[in-house]
Amino acid sequence: MSFIHSIKFRFTIWYLLVLAVLLIALSGGVYFYLSRSLYQSLDRALAIRCTQLCSIQDILESIRRGEFQEQLGEIVILYFYSGDQLVEVSAPGIGVSLSPEFVSKTIGGSSSFVSSQTAEGERLRLVAVSINLSTLGPPPGIQPAALVIARSTRQIENILARLVGTLAIAVLLTLALAAGGGIFLAGRALKPVDKIAQTAQEIEENDLSRRINVNTKDELGRLAATLNAMIGRLEKAFQRQRQFTSDASHELRTPLAVIEAESTLALQKERPPSDYRQSLETISQEARQMSSLIEQLLTLARADAGKEQWNFAEVNLGKLIKDLGTDVEVLCQEKGLSFQLGQTQDLVVKGDEARLRGLFMNLLDNAIKYTPSPGTVSVSLRREGQMAVVAVKDTGVSIPAENIPFIFERFYRVDKSRSRTEGGTGLGLAISRHIAEAHGGKIEVESQVGTGSTFSVWLPLLSP
Repeated sequence: MSFIHSIKFRFTIWYLLVLAVLLIALSGGVYFYLSRSLYQSLDRALAIRCTQLCSIQDILESIRRGEFQEQLGEIVILYFYSGDQLVEVSAPGIGVSLSPEFVSKTIGGSSSFVSSQTAEGERLRLVAVSINLSTLGPPPGIQPAALVIARSTRQIENILARLVGTLAIAVLLTLALAAGGGIFLAGRALKPVDKIAQTAQEIEENDLSRRINVNTKDELGRLAATLNAMIGRLEKAFQRQRQFTSDASHELRTPLAVIEAESTLALQKERPPSDYRQSLETISQEARQMSSLIEQLLTLARADAGKEQWNFAEVNLGKLIKDLGTDVEVLCQEKGLSFQLGQTQDLVVKGDEARLRGLFMNLLDNAIKYTPSPGTVSVSLRREGQMAVVAVKDTGVSIPAENIPFIFERFYRVDKSRSRTEGGTGLGLAISRHIAEAHGGKIEVESQVGTGSTFSVWLPLLSP
């Protein structure tokens, strides 16, 4: 990626733009403040000079006769009317552009500071005041007049021009230094981003164990922590996917191997009908096992993809448990077990009745499978707060404490050989937990050596 398209370049440009605006605004403020101060000082000097000249009659008389010697850089002009003629008295060679209207207005009594220029184009700042010449003697009839005192603004203009040049150089140098410093600081500030990008590029799907090492507590540190958490989730997801694929392949390989062996053995030579029947029964049993496994795999795949269809409605758990008790009692009798239907209440939840039936039937079926005869399987329903609790208890073999945290994982078996003999796939409890969580509930298990296991399903009650 080129530097022009980098964040460092954009940060530096925005930084320079903001800095340039601030510097230009500051320079403009300095310029206008100094300009105003200089012109105000010039106006005060002109006012003082005007007061000085007007207070001395000899000076006014000297000005009227054209004999007054101005200070260096000063222009003194006297205007008065002689009859209907406007007379201007000034030093030889001096010409100031003042309109007759302005002069007449000043003679009439007004005073003002104005800017003007000479015939040669030199800019002037002047003060015009009204004076009375009646006390100065002849010529008779001359009374009101206008005294104009002007000074060149060349010195102020030179000062302001030098100020503009100095400010321009200072702004450009400041921006140049700021650009270098901005690039350096942006590079240091965004260095963790390059490190994050480099580490992310080096992480591949077959090695998600690496993490981004950015030990800061700022936004980049939080970004690195978020990415590390995401990579951790991806690593777990890939591990589950690989384990799931491996377990599914293993589960499908076994019945396929049995089917292939039985069919090959049956086709090798002529056999009695009873042998063919036994082979077909074995093949049929393995086919049912595969069909059940594939159906459970499809259920979990739809759950992972979020494409399951649920038919939520009001479900009376008490009635549902009683209906299941009738079927479970028959199954227990076939295995020589005792079935107990414990306390049940008419508790109503919002859920998919078919899925809930499958959830409870799966737990009861597991209890029957893993409880040796003579033994007891029981189910009960109670209310705890705003939750309905369905407890399935058996007196069968217990679950070791070290295995309890993993029994709801897919394809996990406490005793793989026994589960295979019993026809389990290792997916039933995973599906049961998914159904409970989809209803806003959970499954808990308690197991003690010698007393059996208890699976408790917690479901939120339907609000009145």
